[in-house]
Amino acid sequence: MKFVYANSDLKRAEFVLIGVPDESGSHSSRKGAKKGPDAIRNVAAERCVFKRNGNYSLAQVSSGKIQKKIYDYGNIPKKKVSQLIPTLHGKKIIILGGDHSITTEVLSCFPHIAVVYFDAHPDIVFSEKRYYGSVLNDAPIDYKKSILIGTRESEVEELDTLKKKSLQVISPQDFYVHDLHWVWKQIAHKTKGKKVYISLDLDVFDPSLAPGVSTPVPGGLDFNQVLFLMKRIMKERDVVGFDIMELTPKYDSDQKTAHLAVKLLLEMIV
Repeated sequence: MKFVYANSDLKRAEFVLIGVPDESGSHSSRKGAKKGPDAIRNVAAERCVFKRNGNYSLAQVSSGKIQKKIYDYGNIPKKKVSQLIPTLHGKKIIILGGDHSITTEVLSCFPHIAVVYFDAHPDIVFSEKRYYGSVLNDAPIDYKKSILIGTRESEVEELDTLKKKSLQVISPQDFYVHDLHWVWKQIAHKTKGKKVYISLDLDVFDPSLAPGVSTPVPGGLDFNQVLFLMKRIMKERDVVGFDIMELTPKYDSDQKTAHLAVKLLLEMIV
């Protein structure tokens, strides 16, 4: 099934959506992230299509009509991600995972880019390579211009590496000690003057909102906090693309996480 909002051919598309149904980089005991891309497409088709008297219309979003030209490339193997992206010639990419190690393949196409990384975990393990916990150590990013948002569960070696790399972390508690606008100012300061890639692991959200992830962690962010920041980044920075990772349908009660992912995706392409 193609994404129901796909309305363009590849040549004219502004956004290219790519599914990567792969979880070979995951160490989680909660399996099934490879089914995430199709779960997102299916929920969009179930919830966002209105049928009346033989006519069809699509749900729009709070910020207006979805008018961007979107092409759904379908699903591809993980090993082809870094081959495909350079052929897209400046189109904004949307990657649906799959486990978070897929992001390493994406970032290999944008060396020294600024990354805004929404994740409960810092994913900067250095004692192991090429898996979902070593993304920010494996990828050639600009650490001084990158920032982690919503991080709240780190390994000891990750804490040491974060300090060594001077990589700024905004925890969920920071949203309350300060406020949402303060968080935006941190992101804006870090990413100023750079092309930006946004990576989102759905475990950045509190598990009460997004239970269908491979590694849930209590105390996460809420939807509108994340949406405000992601839309602001899209509006005020030169964003090359974004991803939504780690949807694990087997654990997604009432498809809560898939619905949240669809809503976030639609708001980002207005």
